[in-house]
Amino acid sequence: MSERYSGFRAREEARRQQRAADDRRMRRMFWTGLLVPAVACAIVALLVGPDSWLGWAAVIATAPTAAAGVAVAFMLQDRAASRR
Repeated sequence: MSERYSGFRAREEARRQQRAADDRRMRRMFWTGLLVPAVACAIVALLVGPDSWLGWAAVIATAPTAAAGVAVAFMLQDRAASRR
């Protein structure tokens, strides 16, 4: 009976550690997904100089493009980790 109990405790501890690791990873992904597009927009705004409609269009189009790039990078990272 104590063997089953210790196995349960080990599984529960492993679940807790996995949950904590997932929480840290999700927090990191959230901040990366938020900051990368913002930084990309700032860089494009500084380089292009939104003094015309085309400049503003370039700055505005940068955010979804950068967000999609971050999403693809995280997707590839998850896919590579699941293959291991």
